[in-house]
Amino acid sequence: MELTCYEDEIHKSASQNPSDHVSPKYIRAFCDPALIHDCRTLQNLLNLEKNNLASRSYFGTVQTDIQPYMRRILAVWMLQVCEEQRCEQEVFPLAIHYLDRYMSRYPIDRGSLQLLGTVCMFLASKLRETVPLSASKLCIYTDHAFSLSQLLQWEMFVVSRLDWDLAPVLPSDFLEPILQNLPIIPQNLGVLRRHTHSFIALAATEYRLSLFLPSSIACSCVAAAIKRLRLLEEALSADSFFQPMANLLATDLKSLCSCFRQLELVLELNLPSSQTTTEEACQSGKPEPEMSNTPTEIQDVRLSPLEKISPGISEVQTEEWKMSLENVPPALLNVLDRDARADA
Repeated sequence: MELTCYEDEIHKSASQNPSDHVSPKYIRAFCDPALIHDCRTLQNLLNLEKNNLASRSYFGTVQTDIQPYMRRILAVWMLQVCEEQRCEQEVFPLAIHYLDRYMSRYPIDRGSLQLLGTVCMFLASKLRETVPLSASKLCIYTDHAFSLSQLLQWEMFVVSRLDWDLAPVLPSDFLEPILQNLPIIPQNLGVLRRHTHSFIALAATEYRLSLFLPSSIACSCVAAAIKRLRLLEEALSADSFFQPMANLLATDLKSLCSCFRQLELVLELNLPSSQTTTEEACQSGKPEPEMSNTPTEIQDVRLSPLEKISPGISEVQTEEWKMSLENVPPALLNVLDRDARADA
């Protein structure tokens, strides 16, 4: 058996090109091909993903004080925090998963919604980050809407109500098995991975997509990335793509196509210019510029969470915020046209 260490190569590359390299927050482990190519890995993921799936909407049933647009405002704010803190790609979707699981079981008032979202980020970072988010720093992000002791008390409260089941299957867990089983392997898998992670994060902000299986969301995000990057447009049709994927994921073709249509609606609403700005990006042979681990970059966007989810907001303000969130902030498009700008 041979063990290979890549850290020396990474640091050597950084020392040779110091101007072109930004030191990462930490060095990520490479994917283990023994796990990716083992069919048992995918089968185990498929068996586990159904355990915590929401079967119906909790708005109007479990949640009577929370509306869907409030969840979206909270989700965008959570994505901002994860991006600014350069969190791992899985932290934000995992935090949203905790949020939906809790809200599908227990009612919560809008005054505690931000506290719940903050606790979910705190827990997700402990599961998926090498160095978790600081509790005191999270309190600062909320403009001290609650104390550190409240955050820590709610942490125990939330994990107990989630039955300490904190390691669910996420859409990103299916990404490598799906990429390895594509009918045609695109040349630039790095760009495809990055766009897929972007779409997974964007899908997490939309509640309608949380009703689908993680495998269906992952497959739909890969298909959407392929479509917008035009990687397989000439060689592969949509039907010939989804049928093998449905067989691979042991899911219903109709459900998979329905998930893809829902995702396309979200993308068309939020990323109207993505298809034209990324056509050249997938064909670029230049190295990709440095970016944070979180797939989307929205640190230039300012969103005051306290004013937007506090109980005392006016109806006029609420309608304005809902209209402002119909489109994702323009900085979210950076991930989709970054390569095109690098070529210019």
